[in-house]
Amino acid sequence: MMEKSRILKPTFIRNDDRGLFVEITHEGPWETVIHGSMQKGASMGNHYHRECRAFFYLVSGKAEISIRNIVEKTEDVYSLGSGEGIKFLPYECHEVRYCEDSDFVFLKSYRYDPDNPDIYPPGDSHESG
Repeated sequence: MMEKSRILKPTFIRNDDRGLFVEITHEGPWETVIHGSMQKGASMGNHYHRECRAFFYLVSGKAEISIRNIVEKTEDVYSLGSGEGIKFLPYECHEVRYCEDSDFVFLKSYRYDPDNPDIYPPGDSHESG
C-alpha cells in the first residue's frame, strides 16, 4: 500500500516572551520554498506529479483539500485550518480551494523545470504510471 496524505500539525512550537517559533515539518528533501496568499474562492492545483512530493502548510485561513490517488483509485477531502499542513505525494491529483483569504507556505521536492514540468492534468494518459 502506498503512503497516504493526511493533515499534519506542526512538529514543534515554542511561544515565549521572545516570540513564536513553529517547526512546520521535519521531514522531506525540499528544494523549493514558496510563500503565497490567496483570496476566498480561489483554487489551485487540480493536477498530479509523477515524481515531485510537496508539503502545503496553511499559515492562516481555511481551505478544502481534495486528493484523488490515481493509482489506488481513492478520493479524500480534508478541511485544513490555520497551523495545519498536508503532504501531496506522487500520483495524487490535488486541488486546494480557499474558503477564506489565506496565507500559505508550499515546499516542493523539485525545482520547477519548464522543459520537464512533472505536472499532469487529471485524466492524463500517464495516470497508470
